[in-house]
Amino acid sequence: MTLDDLLPATTDSPDATRALGRSLAACLAPGDVLALHGGLGAGKTHLAKGVAEGLGLDPDGVTSPTFTIVHEHDAGDVLLLHLDLYRIETAGDAARLGLGELLSGDAVALVEWPGNAFGLLPPGTRHLRLTPLKGDTRRIERVDP
Repeated sequence: MTLDDLLPATTDSPDATRALGRSLAACLAPGDVLALHGGLGAGKTHLAKGVAEGLGLDPDGVTSPTFTIVHEHDAGDVLLLHLDLYRIETAGDAARLGLGELLSGDAVALVEWPGNAFGLLPPGTRHLRLTPLKGDTRRIERVDP
């Protein structure tokens, strides 16, 4: 199964968004980067919790790294990096943080708010847009950067 088999998708609850994340995890390997686009409350962290769970991590340990920028979660055989670039204002700021080097490793990486780091995201980064619809309904789809 590939991401293209799973997306686009519509979820109707945070639990359904997490379930989609669990399914997406089966399509990811060390070195893969997913850029998660969407406004506040779009479901990015719920999706990240599901990916973490699908990789064998405790989803309750996954929170938005807004103030720390990066959370590392070690699943034993795979490392999950969860980044939140909301507070990063420019690609230069992201470069000074070592974003390019961080994303060039063997971890699965989820990057929330990737807009100011496009030039630093590695080739092959897959971009997903999460769009809130009505209530808890979300549309998740692949997009071109």
